[in-house]
Amino acid sequence: MCVDVAYNAFERDVLAGVGAALVPERTRRLGRRRSLAVLAIFAAAVLVALMAPRLAFGLICAALLLHLRPELTGR
Repeated sequence: MCVDVAYNAFERDVLAGVGAALVPERTRRLGRRRSLAVLAIFAAAVLVALMAPRLAFGLICAALLLHLRPELTGR
């Protein structure tokens, strides 16, 4: 979860330094939402791991699947 917090900060800094011509606002919004969703899933997995470790592992795998497709088309 700490790595994903660091990733969110890195993503925010990188996107702040890139012009709107390179990364449209809609793509920025979708990327930010996806990153926050992954962070929320990781946080839920931390809590679930206390009672159901296998379910927590499944949540972590589901969260990581969101990172497998880096391009965001908005379709």
